[in-house]
Amino acid sequence: MPDDLIEQTEPHAWMRLQDGDFPTVSGRWKMEIHWQRGDRTGKTDALAVIRQSDWSIDMQVYSQGSDSRTILARPGRELSGRPVIHYMYEVEPKAMWSDAVNPYKGAAILRLNEDTDELSGNYWTSQLSKGFFKLSRESQAAFKGPQGDSVDVLLMTAISEEFDQARLVFSKSSQSLDGVVDWVPRKTHLNDRYLVGSFLVRGQALFRIALAKPNRMGSVSTSPVATNLANYLQPKCLVMCGVCAGNPNDVELGDVIVSELAYQYDEGKREKKNFFSDIRQARVSKEWLAAAQSLDPHDLPSFGHANDDERKLWLMQKLYKGLDPRLLPARERYFAEGEWAATIVDLQKAGQITIEGILLKLTELGRCAVERSLVMDVDPPKKLPIGIQVGPIASGNVVVKDSATWGELKRMGVRTVLGLEMEAATIGEVAMQCGIGEWIVIKGVMDHADPNKADRFKPFAARASAEALRNFLIGRFEV
Repeated sequence: MPDDLIEQTEPHAWMRLQDGDFPTVSGRWKMEIHWQRGDRTGKTDALAVIRQSDWSIDMQVYSQGSDSRTILARPGRELSGRPVIHYMYEVEPKAMWSDAVNPYKGAAILRLNEDTDELSGNYWTSQLSKGFFKLSRESQAAFKGPQGDSVDVLLMTAISEEFDQARLVFSKSSQSLDGVVDWVPRKTHLNDRYLVGSFLVRGQALFRIALAKPNRMGSVSTSPVATNLANYLQPKCLVMCGVCAGNPNDVELGDVIVSELAYQYDEGKREKKNFFSDIRQARVSKEWLAAAQSLDPHDLPSFGHANDDERKLWLMQKLYKGLDPRLLPARERYFAEGEWAATIVDLQKAGQITIEGILLKLTELGRCAVERSLVMDVDPPKKLPIGIQVGPIASGNVVVKDSATWGELKRMGVRTVLGLEMEAATIGEVAMQCGIGEWIVIKGVMDHADPNKADRFKPFAARASAEALRNFLIGRFEV
């Protein structure tokens, strides 16, 4: 932002939102985008939805060629007293309509004319385009606008596998007489598609649920879709299920993680070789946290006890990864009382492990057995002795295949991170911005974000997380 523009604003203006001195700009705004890119010019019509709280302003923009989300919006007043918003945003192009390939960033200075109720100002983008925004208010504060039938639950997923497993698990079937009988396809006024149905228990409707996913995974794609659907359907709760990476020191492949809190770990400031994180946590309610802690993994259809061969392979796989299986929480789930020692003896007799002092060591024969399993075992498991753990989930904008990330997350300040993915923090933020009273994210562990990352456990993890969410919601609505 040019220095001369900054100097025109009072030094303490950024605090005025907290003081309640900035006009209300919440609502739906008809938007004109007058653009120039090189020698080309044009005009695009769009819809802007602005949400204003005591501590922030957020603006989502929807147009035929792209959608955009707020990175930073700072309200203040110029020396003349005129309200102004300094606004930074990220644009997600729609491949069908836009000539931009990748997301790009922009900045604008929007001034409010309180007499005409219009916001307007110039903008610039990292695509070397520029132009002028003009916004005219359509409605204020309530965000009612076009609405669909209200629902009790808005269930978001991030990818097709998660969507399909959630639809299957929440549907009535021969294995479960409870569930949704008919999913009805719908779409919003902004063409966001979703399925809606009534979840039945013992033949009676327990809650009405909408199921949706964005076109791409990640917070940039999830945020506008979840926000639009939340405003359109007015749900009582916003939830998500799917897959994530799990901390190998705390959770096993296939385990289920429930969000105690969620945060965006890659927000902050980078200086040379150092990164200073700016952690803003979204927490679930105390009531829902207590309910999550009472979930029993034995109640999930995907739960199953390990057999003798599965126990042996699990132990050798941990040694192969350089871990001490005795110290891992999952050991007690794989080995009942008396089975550990017997398994060690059998593996010794088979020449696959040795005991050196107080350490277990994998032999060359054992290493070959593990590597053979990595090549041969490509089908997802049917059942596992899974656990359910409640704790922090960190969200980022990249897919991670580097086990060092867990140490970095700990150094950033959240010591007990269980899961790593891309959307949980967005779900918590959307719930807060849209005034939704309850939210939660439940995800299954498909990998450990290490170089051995693979997709074998993805279907199982997606199914297990949906099963846990199903049981959780039944408990909440039956209370």
